[in-house]
Amino acid sequence: MSERLRERLGYFSEDLDGQIRSASPAGSRSPRRSSRSPRPPNGSRNGFREPAIAVAIPLVRDSRPDIAAWPAPPQNVPLTCISGNVRTPTAGPSRPSISPVPVSPVSNNGSTKAELDDSTTLLTMLKVAAASSANDSWVQFGYLWENKRQGGSQWPILALAGVPRGRETELKRKIQTLEETVAEYERQKYNVMGTFSEYRYVGSQLEEALSEEVLGAKKDFEARMKSFQALQDKFEREKEQALEKLRQEHQKEIQLLEQRFSESQLLNLEQKYMIEIQRLEEERKSLRSEKERLGETFEMKLRRAQSLYETELTAAKMLYTKELEALRDHEEALKEELLARQDEFHDRLQELQHQARRSRDELASCKNEVAALERKLQSKETEVQAISKELEDARAETNDALKRLSQSTSEYNEHRVKFQQQEEELRKKSKLLNVVEAAKTKLEAVIRDLQTEVRALKNKVR
Repeated sequence: MSERLRERLGYFSEDLDGQIRSASPAGSRSPRRSSRSPRPPNGSRNGFREPAIAVAIPLVRDSRPDIAAWPAPPQNVPLTCISGNVRTPTAGPSRPSISPVPVSPVSNNGSTKAELDDSTTLLTMLKVAAASSANDSWVQFGYLWENKRQGGSQWPILALAGVPRGRETELKRKIQTLEETVAEYERQKYNVMGTFSEYRYVGSQLEEALSEEVLGAKKDFEARMKSFQALQDKFEREKEQALEKLRQEHQKEIQLLEQRFSESQLLNLEQKYMIEIQRLEEERKSLRSEKERLGETFEMKLRRAQSLYETELTAAKMLYTKELEALRDHEEALKEELLARQDEFHDRLQELQHQARRSRDELASCKNEVAALERKLQSKETEVQAISKELEDARAETNDALKRLSQSTSEYNEHRVKFQQQEEELRKKSKLLNVVEAAKTKLEAVIRDLQTEVRALKNKVR
């Protein structure tokens, strides 16, 4: 997009610099869509804030990145246009001016000429200068006349009537500003996409770390439960083995006692062992109650640990969800801003292309008008030459008549007889002479008026 914009704006600048002479007053320009991007606040940073996310203990905070605002596009300054001799002002505050571009003038047959004569070029420049404002047009007309008078090989035409002389620099500056805006927009877009990818990666890493921690706690709990169950089974087996061993020893002792003592003694010994067995049974019950108490304590601690891990996992998931929603909202806002900027650049490109086409069409029409004016000027020059030739013929006839009159005066005495005829002839010739003198006086007055107008134009040029 940046390359395409740069190519189109470069073509438009060259076209304005080399071909556009005036812009058409017909048609209204489409208003520019105002940018919705805010101005960057004072003290805003250029970079992005690095998110500080604790993996072990998640913190509830606003982790959205600090993103700089989009730069605003430059103001669109419309051109001031003229068409023919009618000037159409636009809303632009700039003063009209003329940008000279050296090209070859057009001949009657469409071929190029090396030079135009001074009178043709003078009338052409006066025609164009009259269509512009007074001050700037005469200054630029003086520049063109001085260029030709100092020996310029080609006459420059007026490339952009009604546009300030520094318009080319302003257009180049606007093109550079647009390129910098597009580059800044691309850079910020890639930065935001990178930050969003980084946040998504950090969130996935945090979720994986919490899942692994919960899974490790679960595995640790299962291992402890297995070890506790193994210890309990071992304790039961050892207890059964001890009881079995005690039974066997008791049975052996009973058998020995039966062999050694009488029945009464056996009864006393049996009571004694019954008391011992009751004592052992009570001890077994106390051990069982202690086992149950330890099991309840372990289950309570296990439930507490599970609730703690579930609370931490829920808080981490909520934090991740909030950050993800904030990033999604920010991404939607950036997408809307991107679409608005694309629409704005598209409208501006269409407007510039329309202006370029319109300017090319008006340049062709102006060239045709210049060719027509040149043809009219040449026809007027032909008429002036014919009138000059007639004036010279009349002067020659007048001189001949004067010569004949002097001859007839010198021969007056000798040709008294022919006086009447010659007098009649002289009357006819004097009438003709009066007509010629009147024509001469009229032509001299016309020539004096033309010379006065030329001197006034030269004074204005100076």
